[in-house]
Amino acid sequence: MTEAIDPKIFWEEKILGWEDSRYGDRSRGWMEKIAGRASSSLRFRIRAAVALLAPSIAGRDVVELGCGSGLLAEQLMDLGARGYRGIDISEKAIARARERVAASRHAEAIRFEAGPVSGLPPLGAAVIFSLGLFDWLTPAEIDHVFRAGCEGHYFHAIAERRRSLQQMIHRLYVHLSYGHRCAGYVPQYHTVGEIAAVASRHGLPAPNIYRDDRMSFGIFVTDLPLPAKRWE
Repeated sequence: MTEAIDPKIFWEEKILGWEDSRYGDRSRGWMEKIAGRASSSLRFRIRAAVALLAPSIAGRDVVELGCGSGLLAEQLMDLGARGYRGIDISEKAIARARERVAASRHAEAIRFEAGPVSGLPPLGAAVIFSLGLFDWLTPAEIDHVFRAGCEGHYFHAIAERRRSLQQMIHRLYVHLSYGHRCAGYVPQYHTVGEIAAVASRHGLPAPNIYRDDRMSFGIFVTDLPLPAKRWE
């Protein structure tokens, strides 16, 4: 019988190698190297997120959930955010994040914390965002994210559940690389209706949706305004 996966242990072992393979040149293992080269959608997603958040964060606090090693902290501060708070379950990721910004001119306004989203306190009027975190959360954890952020605004990248060749390939990759041994702890796909229902439950507006073929089956759901035309 396969034992249940501890998410913290899973991400302590995975997150830095995953970041390096998707956003850098330090892939670990042949399958991860292939996946890294195929991850242009994730690299586009991170650029698009910054561009879409930029008009709405000047003078505001931003909270990134599932921040990893804090790749966006300094960029968002450069765009005028009042403060940045990054939260991730992996202590290794948080250690790298703190090293990354130690010499930054924004260091005093950037804070990183290690912990699960289930322990989030109320987050006030901040802009709460995440890039792919919801793919790994339970329905109860997603509900708690919206509860904690109900006084602010939300901006989340999710994997939209749809029938597509890209999603079929993704499911196969997940199964072959680690899913077959992870007792069901694999990425989940969501519909806009599911996210809208949770937002509504906590008094937040239904999401605006941003889709772009360059993100494959990834989309942004947010109550922030989105541009009238596709970001280039």
